[in-house]
Amino acid sequence: MAPNIAIIGAGPTGLTAAIDLKRSGLSPTVFEARDCLGGQWAYEALPDRPVDVRDPQSLHVYSAMYPKLRANLPKRAMQISDYKLPEQLQLFPDRADILNYIGDTARRAEILPLIHFSTPVKHVEKADGGWRISTNHGEQIFSHVLVASGKDSYPYIPEIDGLESFEGPVTHSQSYRRPNRFEGKRVALIGACVSSEDISLDLSPHASEVYICGTFPPNGHKCYVREGLYGEGHNISQHARPARIEGHTIHLQDGQVLEDVDAIILCTGYIYNFPFLNGAINDVQLNGKAIGPLYLNMFYPSDPTLIFLGLPRFTVHFASIHLQSIFCAKVLSGELKLPSIEQIKQDVATGTCVLQKNPADLEEYHNRVFEYFGQLADMTGAPHLDWKGFLDTVNDHKREYQQDYRQHTVIYDLKE
Repeated sequence: MAPNIAIIGAGPTGLTAAIDLKRSGLSPTVFEARDCLGGQWAYEALPDRPVDVRDPQSLHVYSAMYPKLRANLPKRAMQISDYKLPEQLQLFPDRADILNYIGDTARRAEILPLIHFSTPVKHVEKADGGWRISTNHGEQIFSHVLVASGKDSYPYIPEIDGLESFEGPVTHSQSYRRPNRFEGKRVALIGACVSSEDISLDLSPHASEVYICGTFPPNGHKCYVREGLYGEGHNISQHARPARIEGHTIHLQDGQVLEDVDAIILCTGYIYNFPFLNGAINDVQLNGKAIGPLYLNMFYPSDPTLIFLGLPRFTVHFASIHLQSIFCAKVLSGELKLPSIEQIKQDVATGTCVLQKNPADLEEYHNRVFEYFGQLADMTGAPHLDWKGFLDTVNDHKREYQQDYRQHTVIYDLKE
């Protein structure tokens, strides 16, 4: 009998999984909390009042999109399954183009009838030999559950002495929308990764001063190390990480002091969190900066009918979820068979789960992620595409052009 499969989330991850399952003759049920496709790529308007991370009643935010956001990878890396992005799109597409592409792909693949919109999953638990999913429309039992709800939904809030008492708004990059809300302000961005790189440049024409406070190793996933002031407003500067905060003053770890700071934006990334699984799973970690261990970074070792997709960080996400989805489709359709649970548990005990590696050690993390790509390609018969070489080339391109890398052509032959 064919498995009865639920997919949680209708962003690119859930959509990719649904496409590959459908191609294998399976008909999953997709649950989406919002009334639209796209996950993070579906823009969400927010009220003018800042979403302050210190407010326990703070609004839950689904999307980190802001109006001027553009992809930081070329469009070849944004491809869902084998559905190519339109040729006429710019090399680094903007958010609206990608969202339109996601919708067009869902229609072409005939996935829309499988999706239950405005149906957030409240709880998942073992029941009757399967998994009971509870939503606002009732309960259903499924043989398999694919968790595709994303890894970038719950902001990481660092522990900084005095952050609670800062005398201005403390928001997260997830709720950043329009730079004119910071007109004439001194803004400190905490964290030196992709979001602070892009948001600082968006703020520069509007803010009085933009301070980026973090660690700046020379790689393609952090802000690029720059001396002096830069940006359109010639007002962005780079600084050490904060040590403590007093009033409107930020004391940095190198002894420097930033005074009269009006607002703080945390560009500190996200933690893993799956609240609908609270109480259902106790033998693996499912929240925090690292999670697992999961077999092949996907399967719950004690019961591999529960599967997590799209969790590795700092990778080529769309390519990763395509490989994962192909493998899952082959397993769930019976074309491939997983090892026994005993063997799976022995495997995860060896420390091979990328999700438990420290993403701050980017070289090791990257090596393990792309080894994982090769492993999935071997197991599924998918082509071995040189995604690591692709990403290295793009990162070199970013370092060369830095502030305006999206305006310059990058060429890379994605060879097997």
